[in-house]
Amino acid sequence: MKTRLLIIFVVVIVTVGIGIIYLVIESEKTFEDIVIIDALSNIQYNQYRDSDTHYERVDRERKYYGSMSDIQLYNATEDLKADDDTIRVTFDANYFQFGNKTELISEKFVAVISNNQTFVARCNFFYIPSMDDRTPAKQIHILKYIGVTENNGTDYFGFIHEAGYISDSIDCKFPEMIIHSIDINFDIVENNYYGDVWDP
Repeated sequence: MKTRLLIIFVVVIVTVGIGIIYLVIESEKTFEDIVIIDALSNIQYNQYRDSDTHYERVDRERKYYGSMSDIQLYNATEDLKADDDTIRVTFDANYFQFGNKTELISEKFVAVISNNQTFVARCNFFYIPSMDDRTPAKQIHILKYIGVTENNGTDYFGFIHEAGYISDSIDCKFPEMIIHSIDINFDIVENNYYGDVWDP
């Protein structure tokens, strides 16, 4: 009997300990972070999963798609090969949320993006079309980086672009939405429904 009680006691202590460790680890994320991660992890797409491919010039002098204001090849560390297509992307808060910008924001965020990695590039208010009604939502524009492509002597950064939507109750929070999106596999479909979009 005492042995059984001791075993139960040990199991309870271990379980509680694991729970406390979990809470300590999770405490690094705020409730808002968890809400954003959950929303992005359960993003909805339309039934056709439309996508297009953006090819943006490496030597481009103006901003890139969505909130990307600058892109540079990132091969400055020894653990990356010389031909690695990893990029360093600067995101600008002024271009992240479309539709209700009232003043300029001086906030920027820099992230390192690897080949085939997906991330959120912009967020905007959106009505989900339906037969009976239009449901308000937030439209999330996702990019999948596919590396550098050469075309007619010019190098281009390639991105598969697809849009999905989440609840309208979720704020288009910058840069948190970008930060948390980088760790999510959005399973971008490369059907190229809208074709290729090349920088001039």
